[in-house]
Amino acid sequence: MAAGGFVSRAFESMLKECSSKKNPDLQKSIQTYLDSPKQRNQHSSSTEPRPGDGSSTGDTQHVSKPTGLSGTITTALANAGYTLEGAEVELVLNPLRLAFETKNLKILEPALDCLHKLIAYDHLEGDPGLDGGKNVPLFTDILNMVCNCVDNSSTDSTILQVLKVLLTAVASTKFRVHGEPLLGIIRVCYNITLHSKSPITQATSKAMLTQMISILFRRMETDVVPTSSGSADHTEAASSSDHNDNGTTLGDALNWVKDTTFASIEELQKLAGGADLKGLEAALDNVVHVENGKKITRGIDLENMSLGKRDALLVFRTLCKMSKKEDTDDTKTQILSLELLQGLLEGVSHSFTKNFHLIDSVKAYLLSALLQASVSQSAVIFQYATGIFSVLLLRYRESLKGEIGVFIPLIILRSLDGSDFPVNQKMSVLRMLEKICKDPQMLVDVYVNYDCDHEAPNLFQRMVTALSKIAQVPQNADSNPVAANQTTSIKSSSLQCLVNILKSLIDWEKSKRQPERNRRGDRAPEEELARESVETKGHESTMAAAISEFNRQPVKGIENLISNKLVENTPASVAQFLRNTLNLDKAMIGDYLGQQEEFPLAVMHAYVDSVTFSGMKFDTAIREFLKGFYLPGEAHKIDRIMEKFAERYCADNPGLFMNADIAYVLAYAVIMLNTDAHDPMVWPKMSKSDFIRMNNTYNPEEHAPIKLLEEIYDSIVKEEIKMRDEAAGTGKDSKQKPEGEERGHLVSILKLSLPKTKSSSDAKPQSEAIIKQTQAIIQNRAKRGIFYTAQEIELVRLMVEAVGWSLLATFSVTMEQSEDKPMVILSMEGFSAGIYLTYALGMDTMRFAFVTSLIRFTFLHSPKEMRIKNVEALRTLFDLCNVEPDCLQDTWNAVLECVSRLEHITTTPAVAATVMHGLNQISKEAVLQALKEQAGKPAEQVFVNSEKLPSNSIVEFFTALCGVSAEELKQSPARIFSLQRAVEISYYNIARIRMVWARIWTVLANHFISAGSHADEKVAVYAIDSLRQLGMKYLEHAELTSFTFQNDILKPFVVLMRNSRSETIRSLIVDCIVQLIKSKVAGIKSGWQSVFMIFTAAADDDLESIIEKAFENVEQILLERFDQVVGDCFMDCINCLIRFANNKTSHHISLKAVALLRICENRLAEGRIPGGALKPTNVDAEYYWFPMLAGLSDLTSDLRPEVRSCALEVLFDLVNERGRKFSTPFWESIFHRVLFPIFDHVRHAGEESLFSAGDEWLRESSIHSLQLLCNLFNTFYKEVCFMLPPLLSLLLDCAKKTDQMVVSISLSALVHLIEVGGNQFSESDWDLLLKSIRDASYTTQPLELLNELGLENPMNPSIALGDLKVYTSGEVRQFDSTDNGKISPLASLSSGNNSSTRDTNASLSQDHHQESGLQSEGVPSPSDKAQKSAEAASLQRSQTIGQRIMGNMMDNIFLRSRSAKAKSGTSDIPAPSSPPKLPEAVEPEAKDEEESPLMTTVRGKCITQLILLGAIDGIQKRYWENLKEPQKIAIMDILLSLVEFAASYNSYSNLRTRMQHIPAERPPLNLLRQELAGTCIYLDVLHKTTSGFNDNNGQLLEPKSSHDTDVSSDNNGSELAEHSYEETKLEGIAEEKLVSFCAQVLRDTSDLQSTIGETSSMDIHRVLDLRSPVIVKVLKGMCFMNNKIFRNHLGVFYPLLTKLICCDQMDIRGALGDLFRVQLKALLP
Repeated sequence: MAAGGFVSRAFESMLKECSSKKNPDLQKSIQTYLDSPKQRNQHSSSTEPRPGDGSSTGDTQHVSKPTGLSGTITTALANAGYTLEGAEVELVLNPLRLAFETKNLKILEPALDCLHKLIAYDHLEGDPGLDGGKNVPLFTDILNMVCNCVDNSSTDSTILQVLKVLLTAVASTKFRVHGEPLLGIIRVCYNITLHSKSPITQATSKAMLTQMISILFRRMETDVVPTSSGSADHTEAASSSDHNDNGTTLGDALNWVKDTTFASIEELQKLAGGADLKGLEAALDNVVHVENGKKITRGIDLENMSLGKRDALLVFRTLCKMSKKEDTDDTKTQILSLELLQGLLEGVSHSFTKNFHLIDSVKAYLLSALLQASVSQSAVIFQYATGIFSVLLLRYRESLKGEIGVFIPLIILRSLDGSDFPVNQKMSVLRMLEKICKDPQMLVDVYVNYDCDHEAPNLFQRMVTALSKIAQVPQNADSNPVAANQTTSIKSSSLQCLVNILKSLIDWEKSKRQPERNRRGDRAPEEELARESVETKGHESTMAAAISEFNRQPVKGIENLISNKLVENTPASVAQFLRNTLNLDKAMIGDYLGQQEEFPLAVMHAYVDSVTFSGMKFDTAIREFLKGFYLPGEAHKIDRIMEKFAERYCADNPGLFMNADIAYVLAYAVIMLNTDAHDPMVWPKMSKSDFIRMNNTYNPEEHAPIKLLEEIYDSIVKEEIKMRDEAAGTGKDSKQKPEGEERGHLVSILKLSLPKTKSSSDAKPQSEAIIKQTQAIIQNRAKRGIFYTAQEIELVRLMVEAVGWSLLATFSVTMEQSEDKPMVILSMEGFSAGIYLTYALGMDTMRFAFVTSLIRFTFLHSPKEMRIKNVEALRTLFDLCNVEPDCLQDTWNAVLECVSRLEHITTTPAVAATVMHGLNQISKEAVLQALKEQAGKPAEQVFVNSEKLPSNSIVEFFTALCGVSAEELKQSPARIFSLQRAVEISYYNIARIRMVWARIWTVLANHFISAGSHADEKVAVYAIDSLRQLGMKYLEHAELTSFTFQNDILKPFVVLMRNSRSETIRSLIVDCIVQLIKSKVAGIKSGWQSVFMIFTAAADDDLESIIEKAFENVEQILLERFDQVVGDCFMDCINCLIRFANNKTSHHISLKAVALLRICENRLAEGRIPGGALKPTNVDAEYYWFPMLAGLSDLTSDLRPEVRSCALEVLFDLVNERGRKFSTPFWESIFHRVLFPIFDHVRHAGEESLFSAGDEWLRESSIHSLQLLCNLFNTFYKEVCFMLPPLLSLLLDCAKKTDQMVVSISLSALVHLIEVGGNQFSESDWDLLLKSIRDASYTTQPLELLNELGLENPMNPSIALGDLKVYTSGEVRQFDSTDNGKISPLASLSSGNNSSTRDTNASLSQDHHQESGLQSEGVPSPSDKAQKSAEAASLQRSQTIGQRIMGNMMDNIFLRSRSAKAKSGTSDIPAPSSPPKLPEAVEPEAKDEEESPLMTTVRGKCITQLILLGAIDGIQKRYWENLKEPQKIAIMDILLSLVEFAASYNSYSNLRTRMQHIPAERPPLNLLRQELAGTCIYLDVLHKTTSGFNDNNGQLLEPKSSHDTDVSSDNNGSELAEHSYEETKLEGIAEEKLVSFCAQVLRDTSDLQSTIGETSSMDIHRVLDLRSPVIVKVLKGMCFMNNKIFRNHLGVFYPLLTKLICCDQMDIRGALGDLFRVQLKALLP
């Protein structure tokens, strides 16, 4: 009852205060209420109260009116929500109405309180102000009376009570106020707010007024349009249409279109400047009241509107009208109205901001009021105008495009552009801009709807430009402090606006780039179902439980499987389980495979090895590979898996890539391409050229083929590689979104950077294309009347391009001009935002300008001019490095230069002293302290955070750091700050995937090489030691087969070892490598290649300690770890050993190196070279044989005899032992590139003597080598017979040389070749051999004798012969010299001790005595020692090696012809183990005598022809029966040619001519030896062809004495029973040649003998003496002539023979007697 007694208590209180005289009616009315009997409630029906407003005291409920005696009004009012009806209302309200009329405060206040409670408790229900409503007159009257309670005399308490009643009435859901009563309430609140003297009352009234308006508009938003009104339906439909426009995008708009003509900015500013309000209203009306070219009327149509909307908009219209009052007294009203309007517009929900009626009312009433306020001179009114406009711009712009196009120039641009605009109004605009510039969508919309429209002004650009101009205004030094502060505030505010614009654009760019899809748990729906199915079965089986465990924790799951013996405890078994088991979480499989522990790693290797990629294209292989699992979420796990994949693919597809690194890089490139091509959030897209460039390296041979890359690109772009099962994306569209996110997340995990495809030169055409597209869509569809809500991220780029340079200029000017810290900080914020934004948009040119400008403002390059603001710039730069390091990219060089300079300044006192030069010490110390702070942790974080950089950025970072370090090293003294930082961040980043680290190392390696080569050894030592530490750190990573990165890591050591001139550095490098080997020997794989290359360089060192240390380790490696070390680096190992063998410091090391080569050869022959998967496919191990053979070949020319001999022995032993395994091409390569080069020094000898006195070793080596070569050829004749032509070419090329030793060596080898291997020669080989001998015989004919030496200069010194040793067929022949200097060229055919023959036969010696006056021009005169020509010592001293060889050759021929004993077969002829030693070419006492070059040439040719004769002799003796008839004829022709040439020179007439010019005791120059040797061989050949009796050696039988028994005619005439046609023909030819030759010799001798009778000249006797050996040889040969032939041609022979009977030469007579006895005796009867 207490709750319902408030009326009674109020009435009782009122009754006490009223008197019967003044207020009788009131007293009566109160008493009536108090004295009235209890009333029964006549209404049985109950009402359902509506929900109350926020001002209600409790929840409404269903209230039943009391009945019976207890149903009095008091009892009824105790129930909240009880509604008074009819008389009850009158009974209660009548006293209150009378109380309001009294104006008595004590009566009035209780009455007001009572009325407030009646309304608040919902006891009164009605619709005051509504025609036909309930209790309208009564309630309207009571409200009017309440409003009238307030006047100028009212107390604050009364006013507050009235306000409380009015607010309750407006807020009540039963006591609904409409129309005029509502406006009256608003008017009263207005008056109270404007005119109350109490601030509290004013504030309360204003708050309640604001609340009333808010209630009205909230009620309007929830109001429902009556369905009975057709027009209302149309209105709501329009409103709904407006609401649906919220999702409008580019290309969509409303069904209705509105054309708008924009007024120019200059026109609007002109109208506003002239206070032409009517002109402005006309411009606004042109926008607001013209639609489709027709004039329309806007405003409220009360007939077609719901009550809620009508009340709210009625109040809105009233406020707008009140805001337009311009009277001075009503300024407060205008301000209050504008304030309420701003609050009203801000309070409208976002969904209602497009309501048709609201927008229509705004256009009809508010815009005109806003227009008036915007040109008001009142700062307060203008401030509210900016506030209202900001609300319209932020919340209602989508429906006010044309109107906003008017107000932005009017309010914003006019104030910013106007220099005489009031400062306070300008500040209002700037504060508004600070607010609206924080809305990124608004900024983009303004740009799109105005700047991108040809017919609209560039509002965004003009606004930013105006702000920039304000911020750049220089500070006026003469202005007063107040003006200066105002200017500073304006500049600061404008700068803040610009910064807000950049930050807003950043926020918008981030929001649009952020994928709309939510990241889910990476599991496909099907997998979730499968997992739930397994788990919900309660682990029906152990396998199901194990699978469930694996899907949660893979490591424990595998352990569980193994412990339950479901899977064997082997990597292969687990790998098979992972591949073949269903319901396994593929993400967990990938995570397990990526583990680095030993067993999971082995499982991963087994898993990959179980997949076969043979014949698969690369992209197909990756698709197949990734079907079984998802790549894990950690970079190192992915890296291990991709490494193994690359190794496996290369193993299955050998020869496709040079090494596995290429496949590894390509695998990552494919992943990145897949992400780039199929992720819609990645822009711009990678082009084919970008993809190819990504896979290219500095070495063109070490990247995939271009064609293959193009095919992969096309395949990936056409068909995506699914990182998730396709089933995961089926069902809902939203399920497909994690796929693209997974791709991008993968690239993010790996810290990879997608390549840029758009260069800065493409930016302008691209921007223009976006602009044209936007303009076309906006204009072609005629939607200029509606704001287009932009969503395209590309638009931000256009906005930045439009204003970016202006912003950069503003921030730069501010930094240059201002010392104000807040301004500087704002500028720094602008720089940071600009750098990030231009980076995110790919605007490299502008980004570079922002960054370089910021760096320039650090003033580290000019410490004298540094200020505290420059430290702020440095702080901003470091913050940028720490927060957004990706932005710096190609500017890292400048950034790191700043860090280097900062360190130099803070650590060098002399430089620090120059900071802020000339300023006060306090400021200087402050700056230095700030610099030291920045040089600490902030600068260090620049390097620490490098670990967060993506791939491209980190490479640029290292490149820049190495560049800065290089500059530091050039300083004097050199600084190593950046070099130290490079080493440190190498440790931070060494954990990156190998593809990225390889690019980093390419940069680092070059720099370490440069630093290691520094002139300052301390710097070089630091660089090399750091290189060692990094190498050891990286070698901790396991390397798979066919990868080469370890080799790349150690390559800098190789370069430094080769190039360094410092013994200290070279020794340090060797020490580093030795330490590295000892600590990491088990993990080194491809690194062995660089290790051997380093040791190879060490082998060439001049310092013995380095060589010994290096070789010691090489020896240890090969002996202890041969199988681990060799393989792909076997070639490098061999090259290293060869270099050690070639070292000139220690022959012991050389010999050990050769021994190690032999060990390597044995391993190679045993097939113990592991080899890499990518080694070339040579036959057997020929790929590895060649470097060993070539190296040994080079060693054969070593100056050290023990090394040379050892190498030669090992070389030929190796080839002899392994030659059966060699292929024909390899044999060819061995001969041309290994064996033949041994004789290059012989083959290419010049005119001068090749072998000097000190080159005895070379002579011996050459002889021995040639013999070994010939033996090798004969041993492997079947395999190498095709090499006979080049071999003969080698020997005969040497035979054509003028150097006698060269000729001797080569032709001796030729003889040896023929003797040892002739029995294997084929017919074609013999043809080739004979052709070569023929050519050589023609080429070496001493034609010079026929002119200069022969006739013109008969006195020229000739060839002198003496004691000589000649080496032919492995035998040594010695010639004896007589005491008087004469030598016997022939052994007597009749007796071996015929001294008289020796004494009387012509001597071939020539002394060097020259008669005066007989010297020919051009021939050198002899020395004085030539006068002793008669002495034997003189003859012997003048002999040369060539002369001795000539004599020995002749002696050898005759000795072999006299011997009847058979020689051993060719196969038994041994090759000498070491070449015999030749005597000195000239005796010591004769070495000072000179010989003409022409004479040297003649001598060489003579010797050559003698040796060729010896070769032919060997052929005819050993292999005559193997030759074909044409070949035999060829031999005859060669011999005849040689003999005829010598005979022509030795003719009687020529000899006599030459004798006339020399002393009698001296023989003339002759070729008797050549003629005699040729005659002997020629006759042997002819006899062998024409006779049938030969001994086993093919030599003719000769008689032992003059008393030998007759030869029986049977033996002389025995012939073969049958002859073939060819043999008969050959015999005929031979017979003809034999008869012709013998007859010619006899004829010449007979002619000479016949002249003896005519003259007794001693010349003839001397000639006969000289030629007697030839004559004797012919006569002896005729003794063995076939009897038949002799008889047939007796008519020719007999006359000639009879003329010789009278010959004075006894040897001729003896030979003639033998001939008669042998041939003629058989003819006698």
